[in-house]
Amino acid sequence: MGTSDRWVLFSEVNGTVLQDGKPVQGAELVAKAEWSENDADNPTQHTVTDEKGRFSFPTIERKRGFLHRFLPTQPMVHQTIVIKYQGVEYEAWVHGKADYDANTELDGRPLNFVCELTSKPEAVGTHYGICKPV
Repeated sequence: MGTSDRWVLFSEVNGTVLQDGKPVQGAELVAKAEWSENDADNPTQHTVTDEKGRFSFPTIERKRGFLHRFLPTQPMVHQTIVIKYQGVEYEAWVHGKADYDANTELDGRPLNFVCELTSKPEAVGTHYGICKPV
């Protein structure tokens, strides 16, 4: 579990959206980190792919509260990324993060993805969706 005053709820994400192997421009992506029963505390980020199908999200982090410095906690952050393109929503990334450290979603590797819209979502290790780590 993280020892700093900041908790990483969702590590930085970079990726490319493809359809039939070609870059998709203008796809909307929504990333959400759910870690609280209060939905207002669950940060959401939005972005749109560029002409090469590229997208990125900065790290989502929160300041560790005063009580959390002394009380033990069991982290659980439900991470999702949804791609919206031409009226269709795609489950891109679904993952349960069990700590507050950076880049632990893929055991220390950064979150760099290729997301093929024609792929069927599948479970790979601890995550699910159409985005594959590269």
